[in-house]
Amino acid sequence: MKITDQIRPLTDVPDHGFGPLGGLAHSVLAEYIGVALPAPRLHLGQNTLPNPPFPMAAQVPFGDLTEGWLECGEDLTKFLETGARSLRTQPTPEISAFSQHVRILQRALRFDSIAIVLSDEMVQSADSVARWSLAADVLARRRDTRDRDTRDSVARTPAVACAVDRAGNALLGWFTADALTGIEVSDSVTTDDPIVAMLRDVLLAQYAWTSAVFGMVPLSAGLR
Repeated sequence: MKITDQIRPLTDVPDHGFGPLGGLAHSVLAEYIGVALPAPRLHLGQNTLPNPPFPMAAQVPFGDLTEGWLECGEDLTKFLETGARSLRTQPTPEISAFSQHVRILQRALRFDSIAIVLSDEMVQSADSVARWSLAADVLARRRDTRDRDTRDSVARTPAVACAVDRAGNALLGWFTADALTGIEVSDSVTTDDPIVAMLRDVLLAQYAWTSAVFGMVPLSAGLR
């Protein structure tokens, strides 16, 4: 799983009353208004937990994961499990392999959270192995509505996002009926949900690799 270098500060992003993690959920959904999603999209949240190394929360997307999604048979469980395993088994190069710019960014922007954005079809698939009842119900009600404008709006951009951090906080976000302007965020999910737990495992694997390479504080030392 390759991370891009496009950092999006969460400054002035609505947090829906949930702090930086809520801002992450809103920010990642906002990127996909009117965008078709052939595969899940993953974004890492930076400095969303207390006492960050630098006073700026941000998010950065992974690269295009379509190939990996197809290789996993478009199975969300396999996709997340494969991602975590890949991160845990990838080599840890010497820090000298990275430029000073990259080293500074890695130490200043700590990976605290992760968000996944899915289309409604992917949510339906996830619902067979996880309790994403709120997201599934919201999307199902929209599909069942007799209002043509609402139905057409949802058909263009039906998507839901789940965000979770290393401390175990989790949020669910989705487009409202007016997907061009509205985003809702709720704390209706927890890490008891298998999909949320697997998503958090991808985050922990990424954090462990980054810590090993760049000499950050180990996860066992506490969530700073």
